[in-house]
Amino acid sequence: MSKAADVSQQCAFPTAIDVTAVLDRLEIQFLDVHDHRVIVIFAGAILNLECHKGDLTALERAEITVYEPPVHNNSDTENETAATSGVIDDFVEQLDAMAQPL
Repeated sequence: MSKAADVSQQCAFPTAIDVTAVLDRLEIQFLDVHDHRVIVIFAGAILNLECHKGDLTALERAEITVYEPPVHNNSDTENETAATSGVIDDFVEQLDAMAQPL
C-alpha cells in the first residue's frame, strides 16, 4: 500500500441519495458491509464509504476513504496524494450527478 492510501474526505449531498441504487446505475462494483458502510471499486481505487447521516439507501453525509489508490507509474507522493483526493472528488461528483432528478 502506498503512502497516499487512507486519504479521507467528508462529503454532504443536497438531498438524501440511495447510494446502492446509484452505484448499480453507474455499474460500479461494490460490497455493502452493513447498512452504513460500503466498499467500492472506482477508477481502479478501493474506497470505503461510511455514512455519518442516513444510511446507504438515504445518505446525506459520509466519509469516503481511499484504502488503495489507483496504480500510477509516477512515484511522487505529493502527486499521488492529489490524484487520490481527485478520485474521491470524481466519485462524489458521479454520485451527486446520478442522484439528481432528470
